[in-house]
Parts: sequence; structure tokens; C-alpha cells
Amino acid sequence: MTIYSFWIFDRHCNCIYDREWTLLANPKSGTTNSKQNDDVSKLLYGIIFSLRSVTGKLSTDDTGRTNEISSISTGKFRIHTYCTATGLWFVLLTDFKPFNYNKVLQHIYSDIFVKYITNNYLSPYDFSENENEKRGQGTRKITNRHFMNNLESFLEPMISS
Repeated sequence: MTIYSFWIFDRHCNCIYDREWTLLANPKSGTTNSKQNDDVSKLLYGIIFSLRSVTGKLSTDDTGRTNEISSISTGKFRIHTYCTATGLWFVLLTDFKPFNYNKVLQHIYSDIFVKYITNNYLSPYDFSENENEKRGQGTRKITNRHFMNNLESFLEPMISS
């Protein structure tokens, strides 16, 4: 199981955090919140959003419950998703080996994100800069060092294992 990148999207379709690892031998390598990843983040969110809407329409049963996408597989990698009740999307791009990262994403949200972002009174509760911001046009990112350091230390054993 190898992790290639990690992404967080807010309810406005904005990428509020991205981390990409370039050298698997060195977990400290790569980029964090890079402007170069803006187009990639829009494509990634588009894939997840589109497949989620398709599966929601196709899989509704008589009780009104729908199936949620938790993993999308291609020939080279797998996309793991976790959506919170507030509309945040946590996304991991990993190798193709079968492993369920749902518990990992839940841990990142409940134990790292909530502790360092949600419970931080200095952090914005909504990452859009104003009410008129268009979907996917946001520029505000998570820059909390405690969040980034704890996320790195949690994911580091999984990056090149």
C-alpha cells in the first residue's frame, strides 16, 4: 500500500488542502498546497462528483437510501473518498493494491482535522473568502502547521510501505 497524494475539498468544491509525495523513498519529498495542482484538483473533484451523482441516481432503493462511493479504481491507481456531514471530502490516491482506507480517512477527519482545524478558533469555519465566490474558484488553503505535522506523521508509515 503506497499513498501518492492526499486532498481535502470543502462544500464549495474548493481544494482547501493538497499534499503530493514525489519520491516514495523519502516521505518528506513532494509539495503541499501547490498552485500547480489546481487543475488536477478540479479534475479529481469532477470525477468524484460525477460518479457520485451517477451512482446516486442508479442505486436508490425503495427506502430512499443511496450507495456512496468509497473507492474508484483505474488501471494504475485507486481513489479513496470519505465525505463528512458538513460536505468536506477527504481523498487519497493510492496504488492499486486492495486495501480499505476508509478507517484511515475517518481517523484523519475525526482525530486530526477536527482537533486542529475545527476546534481552532483562529481557523476559518468556511474556507470561501466571500459569499459571491464561484464554485471551484477558492484560493484559501489550510496552513495550520500542527495539522500538517500530525497528518504527515500519521501518513508517513503508509507512504512507501
